[in-house]
Amino acid sequence: MPKIGVTGWKGMVGQELLKFPDTVPLMCDVRYKDDVKAAIQNIRPDIIVHLASISDVDVCENPANEDLVIETNVRGTYNVTNWAEEYGCKVVLLSSSQVFDGLWGNYNERNKPHPKNSYGRSKFGAESLRTVFDNLKVVRTSYLFDYKRMYGDIFALRHGCEIGEPMFIFRSYMYLPHFVQSLYKYLMDFDRMPGILHISGSDTVSRYKFIKEMAEMLRLDTSLIHSRKHEMDRYAPRPYKAGLNVGLSKKLELPQYGYREGLLAMRELI
Repeated sequence: MPKIGVTGWKGMVGQELLKFPDTVPLMCDVRYKDDVKAAIQNIRPDIIVHLASISDVDVCENPANEDLVIETNVRGTYNVTNWAEEYGCKVVLLSSSQVFDGLWGNYNERNKPHPKNSYGRSKFGAESLRTVFDNLKVVRTSYLFDYKRMYGDIFALRHGCEIGEPMFIFRSYMYLPHFVQSLYKYLMDFDRMPGILHISGSDTVSRYKFIKEMAEMLRLDTSLIHSRKHEMDRYAPRPYKAGLNVGLSKKLELPQYGYREGLLAMRELI
């Protein structure tokens, strides 16, 4: 069984992944090449799952954070992949549906990325390192959720607050533990996997529909949820239809989950 090192292990995906056998944190700041080198030397993993990034879309869009985003999301990926190659490690970069512009949705692995925000551009830049490094593969996902991530909406509805959810933003929602289960199986069969693969929810729905169904399953007042037909004031433009086609991961026999299965599983833990 391969030893799996995890950057960005303090995040929600990293914490879930570390529950699996032979997964260990890579304790380093990916912006600094010597830090990365020391961590890889110490752990000597067979595969590195590279999760470390700045993923808040609005934080990335803020011009004051431009250098930090590039250093973390792009240069950090270079540092990890470069030293991984030096020590014979394979690397999986976690990327995002935000590399697409969201004009039509249901994007497959062959569709050409065209990001519309800084976060998407940074992820596309990191993905592009595949042209330089043979040891790098990319897994894209869309929207991962768990109780902690949905807590704000749940709290608001439980306390009688009205919320407006966009009916024009579509994502492939997937329950975080389900995603990590599929990702772990991918890692166990790394050599058979393609250079880019989408692992995400099997259904694409609007944010409004997702929140409404979540409320129904949790027996919350759905009359408090209103569809929103306009953008809010924020830094970053969003791709409206950023759902991912998961047909290839299905052919490769990775576990497939819909968002409803995830909502049911989440409900059991509340």
